[in-house]
Amino acid sequence: VYLVKKKRADSSAETGCTNCKSDSVCKDDCECRGLSMSCSKSCHCSDLCSNKPFRKDKKIKIVKSEGCGWGAVALEPLEKGDFIIEYVGEVINDATCEQRLWDMKRRGDKNFYMCEISKDFTIDATFKGNTSRFLNHSCDPNCKLEKWQVEGETRVGVFASRFIEVGEPLTYDYRYLQSFFFSQKSTYIS
Repeated sequence: VYLVKKKRADSSAETGCTNCKSDSVCKDDCECRGLSMSCSKSCHCSDLCSNKPFRKDKKIKIVKSEGCGWGAVALEPLEKGDFIIEYVGEVINDATCEQRLWDMKRRGDKNFYMCEISKDFTIDATFKGNTSRFLNHSCDPNCKLEKWQVEGETRVGVFASRFIEVGEPLTYDYRYLQSFFFSQKSTYIS
């Protein structure tokens, strides 16, 4: 949900990858996959294209975890590189982000669900998010966040960084950044 930025006016079906051959299934040799760019609707690749990761989430569930509050676990086996879920929320600018952090500090909130996607924009999943906001931090994570270009928009996906068993907690490295607002930290994706 973009609060301060609408979909680009120049965005069209041709935005994104259109370079694939008609017999391509877009595996590791896909030029667009290497650029973290999803094949677009007008791409020439086959129906078996595997470079459209944001079209189907894996099965995961929110659970109460020991010592970490709420968390998320896999409900199906996940292979390394599998797209799990999109990290979604309100896309806000720096001024809105700073105001929300100050408001949270005044209220005494200890947890927040913000992920910086660029120098000027942050995804805030505090009020409008999905199950992805419940993935906890780990110094030895089994997931990673990746920025992709999908139909001309920057989107953030959670991907398996190794094989994940059914029932295993899903974690990623928050890459903690110190904040003068909280003792808590926020996520930054480069």
